[in-house]
Amino acid sequence: MLKHRYAYGILIAVTGLAVAAMLFVDRIPQDSSYHLFADIRKIGGINNFWNVVSNLPFLFAGLFGLSRSRFLLEAKTRSAYLSICIGFLLVSIGSAYYHFAPSTQSLLWDRLPITIAFMSVFSILLDERVIPEAKLPTLYPLMAIGTSTAAYWYWTGSVGSGDLRPYVLVQFLPVVLIPLILMLFPGKYLNSRLLASALGLYVIAKLFEHFDRQVLNFIGVLSGHSIKHLLSGLAVVCIILSVPIKKEAH
Repeated sequence: MLKHRYAYGILIAVTGLAVAAMLFVDRIPQDSSYHLFADIRKIGGINNFWNVVSNLPFLFAGLFGLSRSRFLLEAKTRSAYLSICIGFLLVSIGSAYYHFAPSTQSLLWDRLPITIAFMSVFSILLDERVIPEAKLPTLYPLMAIGTSTAAYWYWTGSVGSGDLRPYVLVQFLPVVLIPLILMLFPGKYLNSRLLASALGLYVIAKLFEHFDRQVLNFIGVLSGHSIKHLLSGLAVVCIILSVPIKKEAH
């Protein structure tokens, strides 16, 4: 019991510090240079071709996840699992749409499904390890919080004072909390190694995103942002595979 209180205390403290930091930091406006990606090549009539088509792994991962949804070992994971799969299917569409014509308006349709997918992943882990006895799943409250942060960013931008703080919080707080949960709470049915692999791939993907132009200049074929999409798609496959299915379905 003491160990569990210690683990819960760490999660609460980290969450509290993150929320406090968001409240006391000045608003974060959308960087006007955000839409200026390194690879703007047009191929086959498709603007920013590689940044657009590199979203296909999200589509394939989502479809793969849906194909195994009827074989889930734990029925209570179904809602969050389906939300993960559908969320990443929508990411493939929203991100491709945004990269075809990058703008603040199209970016909203990239960020909304990302929050749905992220909050769904966080939810399935919370319900399995942190609050398994909860009567109500965390999925719908977390999805509401996630989508509202994207909507808040867009609304504040439309009135001339864009603020990314809540969106940044729901993007990066789970990245901090998930490894803590994996270390502090015993697993019941989700595959910890695959979840850790997904997290590692995501971190590497973000590094490629940060060095977008440098990667393109170095390898000449793909930019860092396109590789970020590919690595993130592989991370999604790891997440989907971490949710067990019945043996007879293998």
